[in-house]
Amino acid sequence: MLRGTRPTAALAASVVLAGALSACGSETPGTGLEFADRLDAVDISGDVGDAKVEFTRRMEAGELESETLVEGTGEELADEDKVFVNYVLGNGYTQQATLDSVGDDATPIEVTVGADENAEPATLDDVLRNLLRDHVEAGVTRGTRIVLTGSTEAMFGGLSQSPALATEGIGNEDGLVLVADIMDVTVLEGPEGTPGKQPVWAPKLVFNGNGPTSFDFAGIPAPAAKDPLLKAVLKKGEGKTVGEGDLLVLDYLGSLHDAAKPFDESYSKEPIQAPAGSFVEGFNEAVAGQTVGSRILIRIPPAKGYGKEGQGETIPAGSTLYFVVDILAAV
Repeated sequence: MLRGTRPTAALAASVVLAGALSACGSETPGTGLEFADRLDAVDISGDVGDAKVEFTRRMEAGELESETLVEGTGEELADEDKVFVNYVLGNGYTQQATLDSVGDDATPIEVTVGADENAEPATLDDVLRNLLRDHVEAGVTRGTRIVLTGSTEAMFGGLSQSPALATEGIGNEDGLVLVADIMDVTVLEGPEGTPGKQPVWAPKLVFNGNGPTSFDFAGIPAPAAKDPLLKAVLKKGEGKTVGEGDLLVLDYLGSLHDAAKPFDESYSKEPIQAPAGSFVEGFNEAVAGQTVGSRILIRIPPAKGYGKEGQGETIPAGSTLYFVVDILAAV
């Protein structure tokens, strides 16, 4: 409901991996240097979560092999744990970092420990989850860096001849390296932090169970279309500050003024995941710079919401939007 255009890494969403290549290798020329075996051809640096891959020679690799470069100091993973993985996929033939989830225009993927293989992967995220399911497993610790090397066929199997991979300069016989960083991030169950004050412009929260279910607008005058964007911190978290390019895990509830029920909410379902900056303008502005663990109230004027068009049947044109948002994680 409240999402805008979601920025993604190339190939990270809405790309069906199917079809065949006619070439056996990448058409992109390398530097002409001699080949070297697996990690002998590449330097991997950077902190966990911010990996950097630099090739010193063309890399060749056959069967899939796994190596732990950094042993994490976080908790051991257990089946059904959900973890976030930042990755860099390097092509040893072109000697380029072809795809990654590091930076402002990409987000990590979530992997469920012990999950069954996705038999019909539709996106690169799905493919990578399948690839990592045998390596991001119970007993591995958070903060660990795992490196996989192998040919395109060894990594991607029947998808190795996909035009989608060819678009990224990956030939079906290239040697690849995948650096997978298991982030030491835990999703909070709710807001945690120092309580703040209820602002006079904001409705009170109505609770029924574990989270807010609606707003109480009693005594709150109807907003004018030209009123400014307002935000208030009801609870100040002590976690990471939300930054550009972060993948956010949020609980939220949105309502119009004096509405009997919200137009959308996540408290009765599951928290949502979306990149910072992928919501409507006013929501993006209010969340930017906040800290994990915080609960914030937001009043968004039409110009920074859905404007003159509105949204579907639930948000008429010219609507002011009210939100309560819990920031549960930022990766």
